[in-house]
Amino acid sequence: MKKTLIALAVFLTAALGIGGYFIYQDGLVPVPLTERLLLFVPGNPEFGEDQARVEALMLPGPKTEAFLTRQAALTVLEEQPGGAFAGQLATALEVSRHGRRWRLTLVQGWRLQDGSQLDAANLAAALAPRMLPLGGGCLVVDAKTLDLRFKVRPPGMPGLLAQWPVAGSGPFVRQGNVLTRFEGFTPGKAGFATVEVRTDPALLEGRAWADGLASARWAWAVFPGQVAPEDMARVRLAPYDELRMKDGSVWFLSRRLRRLRPDQEDWTRTRLFGAWKGAMDLPYDPLGM
Repeated sequence: MKKTLIALAVFLTAALGIGGYFIYQDGLVPVPLTERLLLFVPGNPEFGEDQARVEALMLPGPKTEAFLTRQAALTVLEEQPGGAFAGQLATALEVSRHGRRWRLTLVQGWRLQDGSQLDAANLAAALAPRMLPLGGGCLVVDAKTLDLRFKVRPPGMPGLLAQWPVAGSGPFVRQGNVLTRFEGFTPGKAGFATVEVRTDPALLEGRAWADGLASARWAWAVFPGQVAPEDMARVRLAPYDELRMKDGSVWFLSRRLRRLRPDQEDWTRTRLFGAWKGAMDLPYDPLGM
């Protein structure tokens, strides 16, 4: 009898120890995030300047697609220089000690383009298809809290949250290659009414490209590759600044644009929010459309 009691006591002690260990491992610790309030800097255009309809001439391909997507659909986090992360749709991120549970605390009052408010349920619906290939799932804790659970620790999780776009969460509504300002964007009003990205190969032909820049048709244009020296000379006399990106592409950016600062490390991350076009270059629109 005594041996049985001792064995039972040992078993219970081991069970409590194992249970306590798993509870400890499932406990959450905060993941540091940098300041998120300056991610969207409001523009300061003069009267009417925020009604600009801007055209850009860009090369077709995955980078232009990523650029357009990032104007219309934000990610939960944004990666900062040096590998730090800032919250876009989340104010806090926590992870369990075993790395298989990640908790997101959402921004409150964030309006989506369909008129609804961002909450844990609609964020779970947006992230679930991304989670499945990783063997993960979403658990709604409450309206502002979402748990992401995995069978094994996913590698580079904060980086994934900085890559997965949440449809309808950004400052522009996207229809194909046209971006239209979303007037209900929570941080404020973007400085362009519309931005249309042209990828027509005929327009990217050297002479047509140079003619468009020389006539100030484009607000900015990406270098197409082959331009005759005399045409390039005309372009360099036009009111454009030449910016070289890390991937080797070159932007010719109108000097009449205000606060459009291409990310030269990765130009697809360039924000249109907070930029606007000078009044002297606005098209006359008698109907105010």
